[in-house]
Amino acid sequence: MQSKTITVLAAAGMLFSSIDATAQSAYEGEPVQVTATRTEKAVDDSLAAVSVITQDEIARSQAPDLLELLRLEAGIDIARSGGPGGQTSVFMRGTNSNHMLVLVDGVRVAAAGAGAFTWEILDPSIIERIEIVRGPRAARWGSDAIGGVIQIFTRLPDGGAARAAYGRYDDRQLSAHFGNGFLGLNVAGRSVEGFSSQNPQGFAYDPDDDGFNNLSVSARGDYRLGDGDLSWSARLADGDVEFDQGESDFLNYAFRGSYSKNTDGPWAWNASAAFYRDNLETDNGFSISDAATRRIQTGFQAEREIGSSTTWLLGADAWHVEGDTSASFDEDRENVGIWTGLDGARGVFSWEASLRGDHDSQFGSALTGNLAGGWRVSETLRLSASLGRAFRAPSFSQLYAPGFSGQFAGNPELDPETSLSGELGLDWFGPGGHGLGLSVYQNEVEDLVAFSGPDLQAINIEKARIRGAELSYRFTSEHWRAESNLTWQDAENRTQNSDLLRRADIKGSVSLDRTFGNGGWLGAEIVHVGERPDFGVELASYTLVNLRAGWPLGAGLTLEGRLENLTDEDYEPLAGFNAHRRAAFVALRWQSP
Repeated sequence: MQSKTITVLAAAGMLFSSIDATAQSAYEGEPVQVTATRTEKAVDDSLAAVSVITQDEIARSQAPDLLELLRLEAGIDIARSGGPGGQTSVFMRGTNSNHMLVLVDGVRVAAAGAGAFTWEILDPSIIERIEIVRGPRAARWGSDAIGGVIQIFTRLPDGGAARAAYGRYDDRQLSAHFGNGFLGLNVAGRSVEGFSSQNPQGFAYDPDDDGFNNLSVSARGDYRLGDGDLSWSARLADGDVEFDQGESDFLNYAFRGSYSKNTDGPWAWNASAAFYRDNLETDNGFSISDAATRRIQTGFQAEREIGSSTTWLLGADAWHVEGDTSASFDEDRENVGIWTGLDGARGVFSWEASLRGDHDSQFGSALTGNLAGGWRVSETLRLSASLGRAFRAPSFSQLYAPGFSGQFAGNPELDPETSLSGELGLDWFGPGGHGLGLSVYQNEVEDLVAFSGPDLQAINIEKARIRGAELSYRFTSEHWRAESNLTWQDAENRTQNSDLLRRADIKGSVSLDRTFGNGGWLGAEIVHVGERPDFGVELASYTLVNLRAGWPLGAGLTLEGRLENLTDEDYEPLAGFNAHRRAAFVALRWQSP
């Protein structure tokens, strides 16, 4: 079944190459991204493996949560404990779920305890775009960016818009957006009755429905102030999620302000400050626990042109984080980082270089670096190579958590994790709207933290090796858009000679959209995830087929629909947990002229 599905994915990707050969280059007009190098650069100019999910793609997908968007991306594995609102883990290039730096409008949003972001509480309707950078970026971003970086930007609407949707499991969604291009507000609410998050094989099985309620609010503003630009963003998520034999209430909010200025001299600079708060209260039927994260961060960045071909960047950032969990631990620490980088191109060659020094108040100093080069062999073909070193300081839960009945306890003797990664890339920018990308990489992680010691205590595994390859295809024309990718990876605990959990060896997806002159569209998604190990079991592979459509009704109204899991696939996203079966959604969207 797995080999047959992979063959179908590959054939579908090749089929797209025959569609509408009158298109422009597949990468022409693609959005500018800022995450890979911390400065504006077109996607096809970046030497890192970068992809961008635009607001238009988010709207057409009608994805009810981030899981449905990210599962289509190369090199990303998704694991969710049950239905909407269930705890969601995102793995990039086979690294751990807390090995990826997640930013929302430039704010670090990982919880101090688990060290990962609560993906399930961020509503896609308030998002402008998502930038995904695969591979180590610690040399410019600091701790956590071992597997890569995902940065999410909230919307700054221009005009008014609203959307109401209803679907299976009594899934109700409502969103509204108001703005003038300089000041904007987004509000989104979702309420789901849900289904039982666990099946009879689950450790806490209870056959009742587990619901999810979430209110998301974001606001942004941009102003011209003197010779520079003042911008700010604010975001809040408030709600609750039920799980078998328990319920969690969450409150998550952040604010960031920044000022950018282009001086009369050679330097342009930006200064920013932000705070982040995350509160989670969980009632498991036996006790009530609280977990809180409080983070303050600041940053400064300057850049200038050196000659006509190179940009020199300098930066410094710092953050103070506090974390506590129901008197189990109450800890804090600080990090200060200073970095510099060179980005340039001359003729057929391009290059990126970075060096960063960090000082963690708990773990001391760390030095990271990145070096990448590209060679434009021809107008349509580019070869690239990169080498990067990254690190990550253990989270407070990994250090101090008391565990559960003596298991999964933290370990205050842990050392920071470090990695050394190499990558080779091949990009083909073909005629007729076609593009092809191939990345081959290996990441050696030292002192990987895993709960595999005595009684599953957190320990430093001596070494883990992750090897992989990502093949992606993209096609764009006036009325067609197609994307497909195939990921192979081998994520191995070299010390124990075992596979790292919850990461599939093979994963692929195909996405195809047809737009019409009146603004309507039809779309389809196919996602295949191969077998993957979980605690004590090997989870079976699965294939999902999703359909989506939209049709204008006039007066700014559009009727939309999405059908998820068309074939009614019955699979386990995690051992003992359920996933949703076939589900249909219908929506009405309004957009001001």
